[in-house]
Amino acid sequence: MNLREWKQVAEREVRRYRESKAYVAGFDAAGAAGDPTKRNERARWVWAVESVRLHLLRTDPEKAAFFTRLYRLDEPHGRLRQKETVLKIALELYISEATLYRWREEILCSVALAAAQVGAFRPFRS
Repeated sequence: MNLREWKQVAEREVRRYRESKAYVAGFDAAGAAGDPTKRNERARWVWAVESVRLHLLRTDPEKAAFFTRLYRLDEPHGRLRQKETVLKIALELYISEATLYRWREEILCSVALAAAQVGAFRPFRS
């Protein structure tokens, strides 16, 4: 598995973040009725996304705002809204589009590393 594939997996899971967070909360509220393996896998990805987001909030609030807006991390689960584009965010934040694409790549690498750290993602397993 190469770095590009790591980032693809990370982006897929970041896009599922709100769904995964709702799944974990529902599982826990139901008194652990269901598949704990699936719950644990989703909880690990939720932890990875939240850890990266908290780190960015402490170290680079502008990058954290971009991450939150691009992937709509703060919106309630199930709420539909027009997708934010990198260009629209670039214009609103007064940051070049190229910089935001670079930031996105850095953020996805960080999410993949955080997921590997917690065991949600095993890029070197054969």
